[in-house]
Amino acid sequence: MHGDSERKSTTVLFLRHGQTDYPKNRYYDDAIEDPALNTSGLKQAHVWPRYFENNTRPIQAVYVSPSRRTQETAKIATESLGLKHETVEGLQEWRFGSWGGLTTDEIKKKYPEEWRAWRKDMLHFAPSGGESLSQFSKRVNQTVAELVTCHPEQTFLVVTHAGAIRMIVSDALEMPLHNFKRLVIGHASMTKIEYTDLWPNLHAFSFIPRTNKGET
Repeated sequence: MHGDSERKSTTVLFLRHGQTDYPKNRYYDDAIEDPALNTSGLKQAHVWPRYFENNTRPIQAVYVSPSRRTQETAKIATESLGLKHETVEGLQEWRFGSWGGLTTDEIKKKYPEEWRAWRKDMLHFAPSGGESLSQFSKRVNQTVAELVTCHPEQTFLVVTHAGAIRMIVSDALEMPLHNFKRLVIGHASMTKIEYTDLWPNLHAFSFIPRTNKGET
């Protein structure tokens, strides 16, 4: 008798992009500023071609968020696979709308009521033109579910963002969504989930090959 972890499954490898020079105290909005990988980020991405080339289960497809940092990471990390990349809008990072590019202090001054409402109910409140946490999770996980359906019993790679991977892992483990910040996703790290017909199984989390552990 096979255990639940040995059931027929689709394997998804979620790779976070490499490091950028985007300030840590500002909220992302790729429509305003779409940063490239910095020197460390490029090095982090370069560790993956050999790893993917030697993967025991061949990767059948590569899906990438539209952001420059994910596109650059995917191009470098999968150079040994010879696969065409498909850009998928649903894999984008959390959309903060009018808050994009602002620091926390700037948001508090410019949108004080929105900031208070968001801090009170991040799960359901969305900044102007942005997404609530639940909307973000729904968007990302629906996208992944659609991709899994397209690849029964195959393995594919998704190159995306820390926030998106947090939503995906939270959903897979049925974690309370408000605990998402407890999931720390390293730059250019890989998280592996196998989706069976019963439930998802987490096989690796924020994995970084040994040769890349010195990068930050």
